[in-house]
Amino acid sequence: MSDRLVIFIRILAGFFIILLVSPASAQPRFRLVSYNVENLFDLTQNGSEYIGYIPHTVYGWNEAAARVKYAHIASVIADAGAHVVVLSEVETLEALERLQASLLALCHPLDHGVISKHPSIVRCAVLSSFPVVERREVVVGTGMRSILRVTLDITGTPVVIYANHWKSKRGPESGRLPYARALAADIATLPAGTDYILAGDFNSDYNEWQMFHREPRLNDTEGETGINHVLATCYNDAMVTEEGLKKGWGCHYDLWMEIEPARRWSYNFFGKKGSLDHILLPAALYDNRGLSYVDGSFGRYAPDRLFQNGGIYRWQREKKGQGRHLGKGYSDHLPLYADFIVGPFVAATEKAFRGDMRVERIPQTNNSVEDLYNLPPGLANYRLKGLVVVYRAASGVVVKARHGRAIYLYRAGETLKPGWVVDLTVTQLSDYYGLREITAVADVEKRGETDLAPHLLPVDGDVDLCESRRINEVVDSVCGHYINGRLRYGAGRSVRVYTVKGINRPKNDTPVCLSRVRVGFHRTPELVVERQEQLRVGDRP
Repeated sequence: MSDRLVIFIRILAGFFIILLVSPASAQPRFRLVSYNVENLFDLTQNGSEYIGYIPHTVYGWNEAAARVKYAHIASVIADAGAHVVVLSEVETLEALERLQASLLALCHPLDHGVISKHPSIVRCAVLSSFPVVERREVVVGTGMRSILRVTLDITGTPVVIYANHWKSKRGPESGRLPYARALAADIATLPAGTDYILAGDFNSDYNEWQMFHREPRLNDTEGETGINHVLATCYNDAMVTEEGLKKGWGCHYDLWMEIEPARRWSYNFFGKKGSLDHILLPAALYDNRGLSYVDGSFGRYAPDRLFQNGGIYRWQREKKGQGRHLGKGYSDHLPLYADFIVGPFVAATEKAFRGDMRVERIPQTNNSVEDLYNLPPGLANYRLKGLVVVYRAASGVVVKARHGRAIYLYRAGETLKPGWVVDLTVTQLSDYYGLREITAVADVEKRGETDLAPHLLPVDGDVDLCESRRINEVVDSVCGHYINGRLRYGAGRSVRVYTVKGINRPKNDTPVCLSRVRVGFHRTPELVVERQEQLRVGDRP
């Protein structure tokens, strides 16, 4: 990547951060992600590596494997929409900087980064779009990982981030109590009302004091737990609620309480699910000053690609994780996320579980498809009427206003069929590598049926499929030559062609015709081929 391109991307990223936190927005908002990245090692041998991560040995930890590992971890962080990332299991500053470079290659720069300096094979780190104004180490004890304390400047508002990675649950609770006690002691030194966030891998379930009954081997502390009792996420043998926290019942609210119990897990060890990763908040994040939690915004980032064979798609090695690196997979943990604003806390008027989230019942507004391209991503309650379903592949659907724009429903169109005219409510708007899409709907009503032909996009040599207003349209038919992964058509125009897994791609420099394909976007516009019959090889333009 050239120096000029790097500078341009950094300037562009800075512009988007300014937009994110500009005074024009009443409540500047950002997302924090907590992610145990499972042994993110560099390629420099310094004598402290796990044996399988000594570079350039029979275990295969080399440039090729590292390139995949870093790219995969960076893609998860970028896709999760992180502005701040709390990381566990990063080996060195060199490893952290390589991860930053991988994020920059995805046009998702997190320019500010710090890592624990306390001796350990793997360490905690923090990456941020916002400046770091102070860093400290909370030293726990001899042979124990330290807790990294980082103060960020969120457009003039300071927030303290504690990055944690407590001792493994291979050992009893007495190994984790020192972390909780050291953390609580450091929190006690903060000025009253300080905004702070506790995040990372605590190696403790959200209800650890109850889990003791299932695993007596862990309870060598007479029932006392670090997370529930020292950090006080429970009160009178019940988990602290937001309302209770504000009344002084306990010290921290565990955001796992925001989602339904069946989904309270981010780690799966041979079928045993656990909520080892946490984001814990104090009462200061629920007041009328400084930083506040966006009520109902917590969730697990859990797209299909992070799963394989019913389990988390961890970084793959032979011999059940002890052998040679296979150059595929991600981490053995799922990332968590939560959103925050600079402004007063606003409580959700009513909450209900939906998937991985508890969502606020917000007032409904009538909107057009065009409006959806100008509204912020996130939870929504937008009623759209008279939409034509113009395309479907599996549960992915394109709907279009009769005389307006189209938009893609990602895995939210199970009940819809092409040709239907529907009213529906958008409850979640998302961006995926620049593609605006609907990811959750409700209250779908069929109003009738119509002919699809008038709602498909005719293409001739004058139609530029790379124009932004063409995104999410469905092309009736377009012919040209398939050259180096692009369709060259018309008078010198071209567009990338993306074929999903299982589609037979044409040979290079082959005449093809594509029909009834949608115009997608993945950093750049593309025609998406999802069924073999959409691609005809050998047809002349």
